[in-house]
Amino acid sequence: MKDGIIVNGITDETLASYFDGTATADECRLILESLGESDELAEIMSISMAVDKDMALGLSLGQRRVEVIPMQAAAAAMGSSCACSVECEKYILNRRGVEYDERRISELAQEFNWQTELGTELHNIGRHLEASGLRVVRKYKCTIDDIVEALATNEDVIVAVDSTELTGDLAKARQTDILVGEKPDHAVVVLACNKLTDSVTIFDPNSPNPTDTYHIEQFRDAWEDSKTYMVTACERGAKPYAPSPILLDDVVLHSGINGLREAIAENAHEIWARNRMNEGWSYGPQRDDKLKQTPDMVPYAELSELEKNYDRNMAIDTIKLIYKLGYDIVKFHNTPLYAELRERLAHADKQDTCPRCGASMYDGQRYCDRCGEKIAK
Repeated sequence: MKDGIIVNGITDETLASYFDGTATADECRLILESLGESDELAEIMSISMAVDKDMALGLSLGQRRVEVIPMQAAAAAMGSSCACSVECEKYILNRRGVEYDERRISELAQEFNWQTELGTELHNIGRHLEASGLRVVRKYKCTIDDIVEALATNEDVIVAVDSTELTGDLAKARQTDILVGEKPDHAVVVLACNKLTDSVTIFDPNSPNPTDTYHIEQFRDAWEDSKTYMVTACERGAKPYAPSPILLDDVVLHSGINGLREAIAENAHEIWARNRMNEGWSYGPQRDDKLKQTPDMVPYAELSELEKNYDRNMAIDTIKLIYKLGYDIVKFHNTPLYAELRERLAHADKQDTCPRCGASMYDGQRYCDRCGEKIAK
């Protein structure tokens, strides 16, 4: 390793992005193509995958056999200005006659990190519409019927799609992007959906046309990459609010999660109680809004099981949502593989070689990964 470069321009930062899932398609391809050229790179990848496997076998507090919601996917198709979501929102504001300030839009995006150099993450689509006073609702696992219903009630609809799958030649595109056909990277406004003619008409910020029309199945295939994510906007109070939380039924948690569940539940109660006290509430045998008294102003351990279960259910749903959105909760201590990885990272600048086979090693390593030779120190 020289100046942090492992091989072929791959740096520690590149690998960190790869393991975090934020590497670009070109970086992913470079790493995969370089595995056969560098024993050091292969060793690092092997350790990382072993740690991931170890986590999956029980160190992770949940079981990741779950359909993950791509919340962190960025809507910014290749060749765009990384602002397709913003352009969609401006299009809707113009349609509704809502005035906006271009400079303020830029300031808000920067202040709240709604837009990054990679684009707008799916959960941030619609933020400018909110800031302009519209009611915005975000939903996953929607259907064509949901789009039809929203349009029929005068709602504007933004969806996240795989741009190449919607408009391009997949075979040609895959020559330069290995993730084509698998990622929601673009936002469009749905203007009409006609099930009789099997057509969907959209406003596409990347298109030179005022509108584009696609076959409904082609549109659906591109839309499914975002788990059929839809953002709707309308005037506040224009229609009744209907909660639509992300479904978590497929998330199965490890039995060892109970300790974390109780910790989250108890801390949530402590936060609630502190906020109530700051508002002037105190303990009382019966709830009295005028006197600001409540029987729940007691330590968590003294709550009834009914009240504890309220906090526990909130905690469990929060943990499940973390997994559903593609994150992990991992115990990092008392893990041999994790300790090994930490040791190697700590000695990454002190390289050594195995006296038997010549494999790359870190200073202080006791056994060679390639041949198993015990190293005398």
